[in-house]
Amino acid sequence: MHVVARARHFLARHPWAYWAVVLSFAAIVAGAIFHQLSLLEDARQEWQETRSVLVADTDLQPGDSIRASSTDLPLAVLPESALDVVPNGSRLRQRVAAGEVLVAADLTQIPGPAARAEPGTVVVGLTDPQSRGVVVGLSVQVAADGLVLSAEATVVETIDDVVFVAVAGHEAPAVAAAAHSGIATLLYLP
Repeated sequence: MHVVARARHFLARHPWAYWAVVLSFAAIVAGAIFHQLSLLEDARQEWQETRSVLVADTDLQPGDSIRASSTDLPLAVLPESALDVVPNGSRLRQRVAAGEVLVAADLTQIPGPAARAEPGTVVVGLTDPQSRGVVVGLSVQVAADGLVLSAEATVVETIDDVVFVAVAGHEAPAVAAAAHSGIATLLYLP
């Protein structure tokens, strides 16, 4: 006898088994619905709880004075490192768009050109007569004698005719030697 036929024969002789299966499925569906409703309530609670954080008033560039106002936002949308006050002596390390929440990574308290460098990089100052109009945050390469010494560098400061670039730690000695010799040049990336 086929399995389906046996099952139908069993259920015909024992109607309680049919209702036990129906009630089991109903209990499973009710449990799943209850679980989803509790998840929905948890999410609703996260959106109701707020915290006061700093939000940029305008687009800010590295080195700009920090113009931000305090705003209450739901905890569900806030990063862990959102700031509620600007620490004394802090400077802006990177670009921040208007309406963006300020986080700890946006600010630095390190003085000088290294303030805008990413952790793990080294800042080297070089003079390149062709580098007029270079802006902070520009991605460049550093070359000397036809060789690329740093394939990924970022301009972090310009003071008079000196351009400070952040390069990877292992590339810094070669870039510094080329800068000292006066043969380092910047290659601009599109």
